[in-house]
Amino acid sequence: MGLSSTVWFVIAVIALLLGAVLLLADRRSGGGGGGAKDRKRWAALRGWEYLDTDPVLPSRWRYGTIHQGGPGVARNLISGDVPTPDGPRMAYVFDHEQAGRLTSVLVAVQVQAQLPAAVELRLPSAPLPDDAGLDLLEPVGDRYAFVSDAGAVRPLLTPRLAAAADAVGDDVELLWAEESWVLATAPIGSSAERVQDLLADLAEVATALEQGQAARFRTDH
Repeated sequence: MGLSSTVWFVIAVIALLLGAVLLLADRRSGGGGGGAKDRKRWAALRGWEYLDTDPVLPSRWRYGTIHQGGPGVARNLISGDVPTPDGPRMAYVFDHEQAGRLTSVLVAVQVQAQLPAAVELRLPSAPLPDDAGLDLLEPVGDRYAFVSDAGAVRPLLTPRLAAAADAVGDDVELLWAEESWVLATAPIGSSAERVQDLLADLAEVATALEQGQAARFRTDH
């Protein structure tokens, strides 16, 4: 019996070690927090498309974490439409790999109108931008606005935008808008529920920017 017990103990230890190795490999390949399977399931439930890897998509943007760490690669990418009262908005969600390391979950939601300049909204806890083309403008709710053109962006910094940015949450230190997109970075391993909430929050940020843009257009004309 003693020999048998020893053998079973060794087998159990080996099984545990193999399980740990497989789990680590799954997290490394799938982005942590559930990995590719959870992202695929999430996309399938909503009729979104899934791609394992897209090395080109992140290069369409240049501000925020794209500027800080380079375009990198999109892993476990899902794309589709977010329903809103103003109609569907195109959106992307992916694990952002930079310099060979997964750094964040990047979420992007389309704005219906081209923005006149770029704006980054950073919590006080976030690092200062290292982009020489961005200047500190003013507080927007709990965040600070860094902009590429103060005159063009100031009319967009409305109370509705401040409320929408505050609703995004403290786990998202940085959100930004450029051209026709609003983007934010969430921690690696963020749950599907958190991503869903963030998509809705960014859609509201996009709406606030569009309203500010429309008001600016009426004033100029």
